[in-house]
Amino acid sequence: MIDTTPFTPGERVLYDALFGASRFELKITFWDLPAPSIADVAGEYDALLLNQGHWIESRLIRAAFGSRGPWFGKAFRPINDFVGEGYNCFGTHDAPIQDLMMDTYIDHSHLVTGPSFILDYRQRNQGMIRHLVGELRVLSPSILLGMGTFGPRGRRQRRLRRVIPFALIQSGRPYCIGDSTTALATDASTPQAA
Repeated sequence: MIDTTPFTPGERVLYDALFGASRFELKITFWDLPAPSIADVAGEYDALLLNQGHWIESRLIRAAFGSRGPWFGKAFRPINDFVGEGYNCFGTHDAPIQDLMMDTYIDHSHLVTGPSFILDYRQRNQGMIRHLVGELRVLSPSILLGMGTFGPRGRRQRRLRRVIPFALIQSGRPYCIGDSTTALATDASTPQAA
């Protein structure tokens, strides 16, 4: 359950609007939002899958995201000004499973114009998850709007990609995994996404 009590009245309106928005409306909203800095995204966030379109698509996406137990969040920590790392949270808050590590950095968006906070699974995982790239932008101080893209990354193949809208809500919980094991160079100044 997501604790919405710290929300300002304006954030509560934005949070409620996310549930009624179509997939297309979520993409349009994402277009105009700014990217957070690496330093701005730290700690554990509660996660919500938003409108996935048709109910069959919605069920398939929710089943895929729940394959390791219920997906309830993501967590992040900066490594330096240019890169960070993170993980996904599955199970319950009382018995969490931290899995599917990711590298994070700011780079051009694969969906819209301008930069996004990128969640890159390629270096730390094997299997199909390597075809997932997430992007985050700031909806409010406590809410990040995310778009995951699953599928081929080439421009000519973008019609084969599936866009997966989600939201992340600041929880106040800390990042829980020990020392950094980042696959990205910690002195990288301009990481490039493929």
